[in-house]
Amino acid sequence: MSKTLERNDSRLSYRVPALEKGLEVLELLSGISQPLSLTDIADRLGRTKQELFRVMACLNEQGYLIRDLNQGYRMSTKLFELGSKHASTGALIARATPHMETLANELNEPCHLNLVVRNKMLVIARVNCDADVALAVRIGASFKLHERNSGLVALSFLPDEQRLKYWSQCDLPDDQIREYEAESRAIRQAGFRTMASTLNQGVQDTATPILGAEGRLLAVLCVSHILRVGESRDSTTISSAMLRCSQAISSEFGPTMLKTPDVETHAVH
Repeated sequence: MSKTLERNDSRLSYRVPALEKGLEVLELLSGISQPLSLTDIADRLGRTKQELFRVMACLNEQGYLIRDLNQGYRMSTKLFELGSKHASTGALIARATPHMETLANELNEPCHLNLVVRNKMLVIARVNCDADVALAVRIGASFKLHERNSGLVALSFLPDEQRLKYWSQCDLPDDQIREYEAESRAIRQAGFRTMASTLNQGVQDTATPILGAEGRLLAVLCVSHILRVGESRDSTTISSAMLRCSQAISSEFGPTMLKTPDVETHAVH
């Protein structure tokens, strides 16, 4: 049994070894941005190269994996494309896009929509703007929830049971989890979060949840704003516009569950 999939016979009545290996590979590469060689993949999964060779070749031929000139493998966007055809995801994108276009035109900033998928954030839609220089996030990009601003916003609006289960599966010290929990309470009160990007200098990330019926988290709306030389616009301009946009999208699915807060008072840095 591999290191990534801990299964027992009581859970699987009919084992399909080749399929299991393929799923292990996809789950591994979904959380890694840099290409991995066949040797690296085999080592991380606790398998041999011989076990995975034909599986990797099949996934590559079917378009689920991309192999570069250095024989490194990485995920393609095919799984995302398949998932985006699902009726609920398609409906979310279709209803959100007009409001996102209004937001992008108002701020002259790109915006994107993230979805929680198996304890990760997945970028499912993006609307660009007419600015000569702007930061656009790749559709299909994914990352752990606690590693990015939008993920922390998502965690804050997940049910307590789901959020605590996530923390139990993370290899984080208890004091750091307590800090995240305190931050989550502030985010829930504010309805959004603004912070300096953890990836790029001079970039300010703002994220706010899209809530459906009974306050259920549907997605997270995000803007990554490049701080420009001599810029005088206050960050609350972006926050206020995003809150209006998120509430407009939420209203497509029922009465909005977010109240417009005092943005200047509740900004979280």
